Amino acid sequence: MEAARNTAQSLYVVYRQLPIDAQQAFRNLLDKEAGGANYVNAEWLSLSEPSLRELWEAPEEDYWDDLYAKQHPKN
Repeated sequence: MEAARNTAQSLYVVYRQLPIDAQQAFRNLLDKEAGGANYVNAEWLSLSEPSLRELWEAPEEDYWDDLYAKQHPKN
């Protein structure tokens, strides 16, 4: 699972190093391919779910969950 996480991080680093107009062109391409809707790829989501669950359910994430709960109390 670490390889998948490293690949995603690498892609994001490369994307962020692109000029702003290239980043916008890339987002426009995704929007165009998605027909103007939000881009969702069921295959990628199903492959990433175990990795995300592993990250989100890690004990060290409890701190962030508690902090979020304090900042967004339910009335």
